[in-house]
Amino acid sequence: MALTEVTGGGESGSSGPGTSAGSPPVLVAEHIRRNFGAVVAVADATLQLREGETLGLVGDNGAGKSTLLKILAGVLAPDGGHIVLDGHEVVLKGPRDALRAGIETVYQDLALVDTMSAAQNVFLGREVLHRSRLLRALNLVDSRQMRERSRQILDSLHVKVPSVRANVRQMSGGQRQSLAIARSVLWGRRIVILDEPTAALGVQESAQVLQLISRLKEHRVSVILVTHNMQHLVEVANRVTVMRLGRTVATRTISETTTEDIVGLITGAIRPDEEGPTSETDPLPSGPEIAHSSPSTVT
Repeated sequence: MALTEVTGGGESGSSGPGTSAGSPPVLVAEHIRRNFGAVVAVADATLQLREGETLGLVGDNGAGKSTLLKILAGVLAPDGGHIVLDGHEVVLKGPRDALRAGIETVYQDLALVDTMSAAQNVFLGREVLHRSRLLRALNLVDSRQMRERSRQILDSLHVKVPSVRANVRQMSGGQRQSLAIARSVLWGRRIVILDEPTAALGVQESAQVLQLISRLKEHRVSVILVTHNMQHLVEVANRVTVMRLGRTVATRTISETTTEDIVGLITGAIRPDEEGPTSETDPLPSGPEIAHSSPSTVT
């Protein structure tokens, strides 16, 4: 199987707690393009994600964030560009490929079933069959093992729910979001993509989710956080990548920038960090150089 090695370095800037600025990124998406017919959803998007960091991904509506996330999650195939995991270029042919690569996505709808328990939702679509050969042959699940493993992951992340036996409909919005994130950590383990995790939550519930995101650094989990809330962004993110009109225009270290600068980059009032394009159609500066060969398919 031919692999592609990344020879370029990462972006500069402080990596923050739980990250290593000198280590290569765990995920690189370079010059990603995606069209829907005549509509250009993503023209040139590049981002780098380091181990144990939270990378904010921001931009106005229509900037291409959701399309980029779906490409990283294997839902959409890019029309151009490269995705590199741990220094090797990969082709994600579907969501299962992304899951095998350790990438888990939590969308705004959470994909939870209200009438099922917390443990059943954690193992939804990944149910553990009973250890007994007879019961396994009858496709009966091991409910006790699923409850125990669910309790372990929830306790390790300090997620408070009424009970792993309780139905999701009995939980608050913050508890539901935390449950969905905990499930993603159990199955993704390495990279978690969060799409507007606090959009529909109140102040207290948002604080609960933000605390959980911060704790993921302790587990060396890398997070891509899509949000419109600048306060939440600066509270939990190490760096932020800004998209505008389908292009990546800047990546900033949170401790070295302001919310005013980020908003200015989103709206176009501030030029990109590096020498920017002279028009909307000019190419942006290239990211890390890749020595190209046949990409591998995640199996």
